[in-house]
Amino acid sequence: MKPIRSIALALAMAFSFNAYADGDELVVGIEASSEPFVIIDPKTHDYIGYDIDLIKAVAKEAGYKSIKFHDMPFDAMFADVLLEQVDCAISMITITEERAQIWDFVGPYFDTGLDILLNKKYQGEFKRDTDLHDVTICAKTSSTCEAYALGMPDIQVLSLDSERKLFEAANQGKCDGVITNEPILQYYLKVSPDKDKFYRLGRKLTFAQFGIMTSKNRPDISERISKALEKVKATPYFWEIYRKWFE
Repeated sequence: MKPIRSIALALAMAFSFNAYADGDELVVGIEASSEPFVIIDPKTHDYIGYDIDLIKAVAKEAGYKSIKFHDMPFDAMFADVLLEQVDCAISMITITEERAQIWDFVGPYFDTGLDILLNKKYQGEFKRDTDLHDVTICAKTSSTCEAYALGMPDIQVLSLDSERKLFEAANQGKCDGVITNEPILQYYLKVSPDKDKFYRLGRKLTFAQFGIMTSKNRPDISERISKALEKVKATPYFWEIYRKWFE
């Protein structure tokens, strides 16, 4: 992630306000281009995905009568939570020590790690990330994926603001590969009509965990969601939605 936004932090400290009408509705920031975690159903235009199923269950368990989603670019979620324009945010948000200095995280609820998808023309040449040289790798803006890619020598990084754009760029030849979270690559190689063009390095580059991001100024919301998440994780439904989206 880029240096924690000092401007956003200053704004939050100066203009922080409560954007919630009452405690009956949970307002959730999402980035709806992260298959299979948060996407838009092409038929119904509803938000669907693993994260959507999970946060709906958490909201119900926490006693919220309704839930409202605000779709936005990935990096905008951080500012909106900071400024309390949403109650929380969920969309494959990795918990890091740096982020935890500014935001609270409920969870973790999902273990993950980074992997790289490459054009098959490199399959005989590149077996691991340390082999990579003279290639362009796409990564999502302001993500831990981008931070990792920027630290790799001998490659160029093309930053884009959604997973969908990463894969589109790779398909169009604008980059040679994509770095993102392992389950995203697994899902892409299962459902994409272009899957035969690519291969995974298949080596988890990092260990990470996803969490639900909340404002440090609203411990009441964090505690309410945290208690509900722990109850949901103890139910069969928690594993049902995992199997639904990943098996």
